Amino acid sequence: MGVLVVVAAVAFLIYRGISTTGAYYLTVAELKTSEVGRGLGAGEVVRVGGDVVPGTVTYDQRALVLEFSIRDPDEPDQVLVARYEGPKPDAFEPEIEVLLEGTFDRASNLFLAENLLVKCPSKYQSEEES
Repeated sequence: MGVLVVVAAVAFLIYRGISTTGAYYLTVAELKTSEVGRGLGAGEVVRVGGDVVPGTVTYDQRALVLEFSIRDPDEPDQVLVARYEGPKPDAFEPEIEVLLEGTFDRASNLFLAENLLVKCPSKYQSEEES
């Protein structure tokens, strides 16, 4: 009986770990127009990547709320509004590539990000010698 309880507990933990870390990665256009993107359920976690649109960034330092828009690099007319609650990453700036993880509210075209990752700017990459 004890072995059954241990096996059931381990199986539950494996299932729980896979379900919380397994998330789709989509571009902005895929999230808004693809069958997979349209089929996401309310509250289903998804990862979406895109470039920060210049002129759309607002940051409330007191409430730690960052709002901005991202666009699909391949389809610039596909834009998504994002809200992230937490400290703004140091490397965050307009036109930088970001990866968001969270939920999408299709009715308001608002992505509620739980995690925000910023691609390191090219200024940190070494220059090639000529």
